Amino acid sequence: MPVVIIESEFLPVILRLIREARATIDACCYEWSWYPGQRQGTAQGINRELVYAAKRGVKVRLMLHNESMKGHLGRINRRTAHEFEVYGCEVRMGSTAKILHAKFWVFDGEKAVVGSHNMSQRSIKSNAEVSAVIEVSEDVVRLREYFDGLWGSRGG
Repeated sequence: MPVVIIESEFLPVILRLIREARATIDACCYEWSWYPGQRQGTAQGINRELVYAAKRGVKVRLMLHNESMKGHLGRINRRTAHEFEVYGCEVRMGSTAKILHAKFWVFDGEKAVVGSHNMSQRSIKSNAEVSAVIEVSEDVVRLREYFDGLWGSRGG
């Protein structure tokens, strides 16, 4: 049975799942912002926890939407990708005819989060957003396979 996450409930749930991950974290997101110097309890807290996860040996792979070189969202996501790569996370940018609009996470191939939350301060604190934690193994496997397909289609 999925557990529904409404609006600001997302932050503590996603932080807990990142901290509990033992081997892999895969995440796909349309917009992902990096906020240098932002305090705990904010969207940057997610970024910090992913960096800590990578440092403790968890394989972190992130797929972000890649807008045109001049596009505002593309600049935001490319900056975020660079920051994560500096800290040992793997990042690929989705750039095909389809817009990479999906927002989901897979933790250790055992749990997943699917929903509308982008990784931005506005999405975490202000927007009307809903996500759900999924632990049904068949659904988690399907999401992991979908992520692997996206990852493989974007090259190295």
